[in-house]
Amino acid sequence: MTKYEIEDALDEFHEQLHMPLLDAVNAVYKASPEKASESLPEAVKKLSLAAVALEGIIITVERTGSLREDQELVGEVTQLALSLAACKDELSDQLQNHVA
Repeated sequence: MTKYEIEDALDEFHEQLHMPLLDAVNAVYKASPEKASESLPEAVKKLSLAAVALEGIIITVERTGSLREDQELVGEVTQLALSLAACKDELSDQLQNHVA
């Protein structure tokens, strides 16, 4: 893949998966305890889909030498991965609080 194709994939990932995930995580935090039980599974599902999609992008970047050496691109992918990790941590905390 070319850098432009990866950038397009990242834009699509951001619009179709990342932003909806962030919205879902925010909805869990804003929800009452009763509503949180409804919104948590949806947020976890969005996290899972986003993680699988980002994994595909990461594998492509790692396998393509010219992309692997592009620090700007690697930085963008890293930031997205960190964002997903933060969402996972936040949802894990909410799940623990909801179960407790």
